[in-house]
Amino acid sequence: MVESEVQTMATLSHPNIVNYYEYGPEGVLLSKSGKEKTAPYVVLELATGGELFDYVSTTGFFSEPFARYYMKQFMAGLGHCHSKGISHRDLKPENILLDSEFNIKIADFGFAAPTMGKTGDGFNYTKLGTESYMAPEIHLRQPYHGESSDLFAAGII
Repeated sequence: MVESEVQTMATLSHPNIVNYYEYGPEGVLLSKSGKEKTAPYVVLELATGGELFDYVSTTGFFSEPFARYYMKQFMAGLGHCHSKGISHRDLKPENILLDSEFNIKIADFGFAAPTMGKTGDGFNYTKLGTESYMAPEIHLRQPYHGESSDLFAAGII
């Protein structure tokens, strides 16, 4: 997890997002040889239910009531991100975790960016994310809105 991801996670607190608890620049690691070394650390909420991807792979398609239940949670978490000025930019079933009660937890904000873009003009310009969930304008290397690309990925999911 890089510093920008830590800063992003620190601004988001929601029941459908993996919550950030603590960051430290100098945690202590013990190597196999017994030597201590320092490294940055992040403490995040534990999501013990696994990935949505694994769940769907095992059980198959969701019934409409289940799909509605999970989509409502997904949109609540994503809406919270967007209301805080953050677009995720790498939404996919592997980045949607489930907690111990099988509630959605959006995770992995490594590609997150301000919804207004890094230059403040409302657009993102970098081609990143997972290809099969990217909006067409990203594939075409055109400027794109982070919120719209997140919604496109949500529709694919």
